[in-house]
Amino acid sequence: MNRTNTRLLVVDDSVSMRHIICDLLHELGFPAVDEAGDGVAALELFRRTPYDVVITDWYMPRCDGIDLLRAIRHEPERAETPVLVLTGHVTTARVVEAIEAGANGFIAKPFVAPSLCEKVLRLVASLPPVSDFVPSMAMAEGGR
Repeated sequence: MNRTNTRLLVVDDSVSMRHIICDLLHELGFPAVDEAGDGVAALELFRRTPYDVVITDWYMPRCDGIDLLRAIRHEPERAETPVLVLTGHVTTARVVEAIEAGANGFIAKPFVAPSLCEKVLRLVASLPPVSDFVPSMAMAEGGR
């Protein structure tokens, strides 16, 4: 998938953390990056915008990252959207909970930039090509 066509959503209650992550993503060549300060705002954006990858912090007010992840997994049309979970509270139980909830990746904070970049690039590389989402002209014309 072309990086310029990839839409990402960064969710974290820390404005400075969102800016750090967004700056890294812009440096990687992703111009379309949106931000949300909690899971409620993120879910509203997610339902309106076809994001290719969501990067979310675990602990946030109103709706945390795991609840956001679970809500995304219950969305009928985009439940398979890759979600990368970040947290500063790393335990084996947390990693297992994130994976069981459907996380595609997990990063401990504080993270090093190359680690985050590598995981994001792997998720984007695993996305199907855009053409897989667009029906062919034959199908659009009734199979002619």
